[in-house]
Amino acid sequence: MPDTIGNLSVDVRILVLGDKGVGKTSLIMALVEDAFCEDVPARVERVLIPPDVTPERVVTAIVDYSSRTQDEKALIKEIENSNVICLVYSVDDEKTVERISEYWLKLIQSTLGSEHERPIILVGNKSDKTESTDNMDKVLPIMNEFIEIETCVECSAKTMKNISEIFYYAQKAVVYPIKPLYNAEDKELTPKCRKALVHIFKLSDFDNDGLLSDQELNEFQTRCFDMPLTDVAIEEVKRAVIAVNPKGVLDDCLTLDGFLHLHQLFIQRGRHETTWAILKRFGYDQNLRLRENYLYPTIRIPIGSSVELSQDGIQFLLSLFTKFDEDKDGCLSQTEMTSLFSVCPTMPWTAEQLNSIETTSVGWLTLRGYMALWTMNAFLNVTQTMEHLAYLGFNLAFRNQLAALKITRDRRIDVQEKSTTRKVFQCHVIGSKDAGKTVFCRSFVGKNLLEIQRMNKKQMTPYVINSVNVKGQEKFLLLQEVDIYSSTDSLTTYETSADVICLLYDGTSPDSFSHCAQIYLRYFHRTKVPVLFVTTKVTGHYEVEQNFEMSPLEFCKVYGLPPPVRFPSSDIGRCDSPVFAVLATMAVYP
Repeated sequence: MPDTIGNLSVDVRILVLGDKGVGKTSLIMALVEDAFCEDVPARVERVLIPPDVTPERVVTAIVDYSSRTQDEKALIKEIENSNVICLVYSVDDEKTVERISEYWLKLIQSTLGSEHERPIILVGNKSDKTESTDNMDKVLPIMNEFIEIETCVECSAKTMKNISEIFYYAQKAVVYPIKPLYNAEDKELTPKCRKALVHIFKLSDFDNDGLLSDQELNEFQTRCFDMPLTDVAIEEVKRAVIAVNPKGVLDDCLTLDGFLHLHQLFIQRGRHETTWAILKRFGYDQNLRLRENYLYPTIRIPIGSSVELSQDGIQFLLSLFTKFDEDKDGCLSQTEMTSLFSVCPTMPWTAEQLNSIETTSVGWLTLRGYMALWTMNAFLNVTQTMEHLAYLGFNLAFRNQLAALKITRDRRIDVQEKSTTRKVFQCHVIGSKDAGKTVFCRSFVGKNLLEIQRMNKKQMTPYVINSVNVKGQEKFLLLQEVDIYSSTDSLTTYETSADVICLLYDGTSPDSFSHCAQIYLRYFHRTKVPVLFVTTKVTGHYEVEQNFEMSPLEFCKVYGLPPPVRFPSSDIGRCDSPVFAVLATMAVYP
């Protein structure tokens, strides 16, 4: 029988075990009927509790096991299928207490493995039959020996004492498990929990001073629980932290140590659902990893469309830059950039990517380069961009990362209507191996000849990106190097598809233009792709005669192309070289 209520699948499966006569079925009947039942069957069929009945809003199944109607094979299967086990004993029968450790817990371990993490709730039934106050003393040694035991609850089906509490604790053990959060033996947070809480603390520290002020604590509380803290409550939180860790509060603000100790207090006092509520609000699953759908919301990009940053995305990224530019010099040093990405599992920006954008002479990230790199990553790798935005906290202010992105319309419509709102345009720089493509492309991000020579191929991607002013509007031009080793080499469909094609030839090599002309005739003649021929390695007006039936200027006239544009040696390292503005304008207005 499938565990469902309507279209809802069961979230929590509670198995009730224990010796014959301890009152397992009576407990379940008391919960269902909200009253003690004199006549109970040998076993009740599975009970399904809908989500609106419980505070945790989960679909719960309660499974009764009876040795009178089921065999050991069925018992093993029920143990394997359970999420939590309520192990019932009778407080007035010491034999049933002994059987907990001698039989039941050993059976569960042999079924699930000695290091299983299935939570177990000890349930002492028939507490109405005894006046003794030392009942708990009998089970404490068992609880200390078996760490899988979450808690022990004494109850009575006859007087309805703690009936609903049993099943509430069982639900809680599944929905808010304590083991991923806290190591009971060491009395410390687990490394995974600590790491997740450090991430949350850093995202909540808006002014980046390593402390949570009263205002930041209030914003944190509102984000997680939809209500602010009163001034009295904030002071109580600080006093509770100081009591366990005097260094938990500094300058009347909560330190990271204090924040961690506060959660340790929650867990030690049985309020670990508070910590779980915070973890879930910040996107964590029960394995203390950010959820897949939190990192990667579904996005559909139609053919002909591309991905850009939205205004919300741009504002968020600008605020991050301002927050981590601690010396306010308009650049991010290596230390500042490391601090910015300290909330990510690894440094997401590689040396290759940083060589693709504008930086200072010492390699620090300018604001222009920073925004260009985010723009390039959104355009080329939207999945990775969404992941980085999630770790950086974009989802806390917005439903998901899709609000940071904008999908453009099909560029064929832009061409037809002769207008576009796009901001990112792709240019493929095609030419023979020694035409100077690398120097040309790296000049677009301000790298001089010496800096380019110091880079090795392993430190370079084929991409560079920078912003260009086109008729008063900021646009981004993404250049990609495409190598052609001979005129017989084939270009892929992707390599011939761009907003503008730059055919680069060496003005000092007599055979260089011939390669480019043949490429044009083979791939771009009679297409609508804008093409610009660019001459490199020229000084002054001197250019060698090309071994081709027409001069470059004549060729361009015959085929209705703009005249070749020179990229003189003096423009190496100049991101404002006029040729880049020409390419950008042709891309925007094909």
